[in-house]
Amino acid sequence: MKPIIYLVALLSLGITPAAWAGAAGEVAAISQQRNPAFEKGDADAFAAAFADNAVYTSSLQPYRIEGKAAIKDFFVTLFEAYATRHITPRQGSTRVYANDTVVVTDGYTVINYTDKNGNPSAIFTRNSTTWVKMGNEWKIVDQHISQFK
Repeated sequence: MKPIIYLVALLSLGITPAAWAGAAGEVAAISQQRNPAFEKGDADAFAAAFADNAVYTSSLQPYRIEGKAAIKDFFVTLFEAYATRHITPRQGSTRVYANDTVVVTDGYTVINYTDKNGNPSAIFTRNSTTWVKMGNEWKIVDQHISQFK
């Protein structure tokens, strides 16, 4: 009976299971906030999770993008080119390393884009993201997205 009382007490304080699920749960909570930012086209909110010296390798261009400012600029341009975006993650996996200071996530995503002219397209991607705990914040230090058919 006591565990249930503790759970109810934590939930009443606004502490959810994801908040105390450790490193994997903390990263999952941040990721859940990023997905709506992508779909709304909010480049600032979407890029906020990247470290200042992060590297992003996109499936939409041949070379990696280095640095948070350049990554944000990439997404500003992407969001301007595609009026609507919808992402559907699939088969995600999470691994935690280095005493809960490094999290690596992998998965697949279907990204549905509609350009300014109303032309829809679907891109099937694999993704790998490396998160590092810097002080009290989780930051993406490397993200790689590749297309497949």
